[in-house]
Amino acid sequence: MEELACVRCMSSKFRNPNLVFSYNICGHSMCSNCIEVAFIKGSGPCPKCLTPLRRNGFKLQQFEDAAVDVEVEIRKRILRDFNKTEEDFDTLDEYNDYLEMIEEIIYNLVRNINVNETRERIEQYKKDNKEAIMRNRTKLKREEQALEELIEEEKMHSQYKRDEILRDEVEQRNKKLRVDAELLDSLARSNSDAKEIVSSYAHKKEEIPIAKPKPMSKPINFTNFSTGIKFHQSSMPIQIKEGPLYKYEPITIELFGPPCPDIKQLDNMGYMKYFREESVPEKAGGFIIKTSCLHYMQECAASLFERMNV
Repeated sequence: MEELACVRCMSSKFRNPNLVFSYNICGHSMCSNCIEVAFIKGSGPCPKCLTPLRRNGFKLQQFEDAAVDVEVEIRKRILRDFNKTEEDFDTLDEYNDYLEMIEEIIYNLVRNINVNETRERIEQYKKDNKEAIMRNRTKLKREEQALEELIEEEKMHSQYKRDEILRDEVEQRNKKLRVDAELLDSLARSNSDAKEIVSSYAHKKEEIPIAKPKPMSKPINFTNFSTGIKFHQSSMPIQIKEGPLYKYEPITIELFGPPCPDIKQLDNMGYMKYFREESVPEKAGGFIIKTSCLHYMQECAASLFERMNV
């Protein structure tokens, strides 16, 4: 992979790790310093390919290769309009052809192939499918909003559980501290045996209940957008009933003729003299020539059986 470097000053991340690179529609990377100098008037040509660029068209580069950022940006822009789903088509083949058309459009724009024709094709698609585009945009927006609300609700539920557990732990710790304080006070004032006093207060500590989370009064409405995490469920593993162990039974084929020789009989019957020996790399890879010979014999016997049935 080529080193990430500015096309104007040739400075790279290796020489200066603090450099911030950006990209434009041409897909060439430039550092922030060169962008300030080369595009001080707001526009200018790319130092490498001379493509007319605007200063406000530069975006922060996320990947090592700026071409990946360009493809991601183009894909986002195209899919904003080409937003049909499988439900909008009568057959699966029509939907697959639609996806293939999208990939062809993206490929042409990324590789600068028939750009004008591709753009005209996009505009024509927008005119022909204006209502479907707006309907799917609205549907997608509602789904995203529902997903965000569900995620926020699950976050609040999780935070509530954490706060409740912390409160119970603090309360349990305070109870133990009070028992310890009462124990010290009893040891200081009482004339009874110290061992009996300590033993009685030890039982009091054991009787303090362990903090357990309580269920919320309003359960979460889990939908198809949910992460599937239900906080009131137990984390105990699911018990799976195992059936009987698998028992291998060799397959028997009725050939209605002479039986196929076994792999141990190939040498004695003279079949192996027509095959070469395995090479050292083949043996290392687990290849056995006898297995191939046996397969050929079985295929011949199967072919004879098929001819007899015809």
